[in-house]
Amino acid sequence: MTQPGSPEFSGAEFVREMARNFWYSAILRAAIKLDVFALLEDNPLRHDQVAQSIGASPRYTQAFLDCCAVLGLLEVSDGKFSNSANASGFLVKGKDSYVGDHAVHHTNTWASWGRLDEVVRQGKTLLPFETGFVDADTYWNDYMIGQHNRATSGQSRQLVQSLDLKDRRNLLDLGGGAASYS
Repeated sequence: MTQPGSPEFSGAEFVREMARNFWYSAILRAAIKLDVFALLEDNPLRHDQVAQSIGASPRYTQAFLDCCAVLGLLEVSDGKFSNSANASGFLVKGKDSYVGDHAVHHTNTWASWGRLDEVVRQGKTLLPFETGFVDADTYWNDYMIGQHNRATSGQSRQLVQSLDLKDRRNLLDLGGGAASYS
């Protein structure tokens, strides 16, 4: 996927591409919420089979899956969709490397970012659950699960490898987070 700021984008196209970048996270969020990656793990399916499994419109499912393929989330062969290596590695719920909840947490902040001009003018924080996009319980639940995703997908291993704890017998977790490092 080409990113804004790369040589392929300049002038007005640079602005257009930057303006539509949120579409990518919308597609990712929908695929996670619809559990498409678990469905397609080791089980390539046609768009109509996916639509039936998720209870959706076959026409819209076809367009949606095509978008996922364009973004590199899915692959298509002989009319069947399957997970890309990245989707299989990081977006299949239940795997240790799963980071889907972390991605959903970030998308919960869309409405706040969409009102950034107001935040700048007023000099007051606008929390995601104050916009009505998600309620407070959903926001904080997704936040905690997302932080746990970060820890279990490799961040905790990196932390352990970077700390010398050989002379330590006790560890106190003061974070107040998901307790993933305890």
